[in-house]
Amino acid sequence: MEQNFSRVKISDVAERAGVSAGTVDRVIHNRGEVAAKTREKILKIIREMNYEPDILASTLASKKALRFAVLIPESDAMNPFWKTPLDGLQDALNEIKHYGITIEKHTFPYSDRQAYDRELKSLIKYEPSGIIIAPVFTEQTTLHLPGIISRGIPVVFLNTKIENLNHTAFVGQDPIQSGMVAARLMDFGLDVDAEIFIVNIISDNGGNSHILNREAGFRQFFSDVNGNKRRIFHTININSQVPDELDLILQQKIGIKNPGLCKKGIFVTNSKVFQVALWLEKNRLNNYTLIGYDLLEQTQQFLRKGVIDFLISQKPREQGYKSIMALFNHLVMKKQVIKDQYLPIDIITKENIDFYINQ
Repeated sequence: MEQNFSRVKISDVAERAGVSAGTVDRVIHNRGEVAAKTREKILKIIREMNYEPDILASTLASKKALRFAVLIPESDAMNPFWKTPLDGLQDALNEIKHYGITIEKHTFPYSDRQAYDRELKSLIKYEPSGIIIAPVFTEQTTLHLPGIISRGIPVVFLNTKIENLNHTAFVGQDPIQSGMVAARLMDFGLDVDAEIFIVNIISDNGGNSHILNREAGFRQFFSDVNGNKRRIFHTININSQVPDELDLILQQKIGIKNPGLCKKGIFVTNSKVFQVALWLEKNRLNNYTLIGYDLLEQTQQFLRKGVIDFLISQKPREQGYKSIMALFNHLVMKKQVIKDQYLPIDIITKENIDFYINQ
């Protein structure tokens, strides 16, 4: 039997139901009065015929352009991570821009609380159709977003989630679990009484919740499975991103003289692991297992040379892509969107790095 794969139209449903196309349209969009018996009949035929609305035609006919607003940190030499989510946002836009969707990008220096506050208020002022935000500063986010959420404008959190806000979706990694994965990797390569340094290169202006949660997950793993292992933990919080200042702090806290024969561990809780790798290389310290985050240009060379042992990928490009598609599916396709979209926790080594680069 020959199958007809052409799109089922409203008129086809109307013809089979013996009603007008307008009646079918009212049932589909739940507008106006339609007798219960007629409504049930039409819905049954819609299911039988696998009718799907022509979203593109409906969007164009409504002449309503959708403008998504994005608030994300600037990418620079010290914060190169943030370029890749923007690439993912552009990938998604290229797929859906024929629906009349545009993206307005707002950026701010990563550690600049005032710039974040200014850009967030500017973004909200024009009430976009939907918002994607990397909520670096919790206080400003919780101050300004509830009002716009209450007006029905959907908000998608990228990379970091703020609890107790009625966001539409979150796209990113589970920080507790990724910290535990890092701990598992660290545990394999160290002696029972090894020292472990947890390095948080953070901003003293806030925006560190996901980083601190990674440390919490890392410590939780060892508290759960440590047994007879006498591990010694040191947390080093570094607020400066100036290379010379960072090097001095690492030298003071970790030391470069007489490192001893026992292998030690360093867990850097974000993508700035390349700065610690550079310090280790300059000081010829090769008795450390070094674990950090993200396959960036700055981290690739150190992974290939073995200075960095493991990288945990946050899939930043996929974060950007999925954030746009969450808004698109919610606003245009009218689909139920998964609220917490946790991405896989991938482990990258020098043996599999090329696979990830070529993805």
